[in-house]
Amino acid sequence: MKKCGDLRCRIVLQEERQTSDGAGGYVLAWEPVAEAWASIAPLKGRDVYAANHLEGRVSHKIITPWRSDVTPTTAMRLLYGTRVFNIHAVLNEGERNVWFVLFVEEGCAV
Repeated sequence: MKKCGDLRCRIVLQEERQTSDGAGGYVLAWEPVAEAWASIAPLKGRDVYAANHLEGRVSHKIITPWRSDVTPTTAMRLLYGTRVFNIHAVLNEGERNVWFVLFVEEGCAV
């Protein structure tokens, strides 16, 4: 069971949205949706050969308090400082509306 004192990382949840390009069109840009305190724990690392080069990928488990105003989805991503985490799965731990458990990957493009 997590305690509030375990949440030492300030994260930013982002969502990709259409932004006007000023010429009648739009561009896609990542915009902040919410900030929260979280715990971040690495799960595993691996090397993947993609696009003719080797990439290091690390998966993490991120736990953050449940929020009624924002529900993370796999169409969103998280920032922790300069690090980018792509969300692969979101669990409402125990369906109790207390914690979100996010399974994410760092080190690869969406």
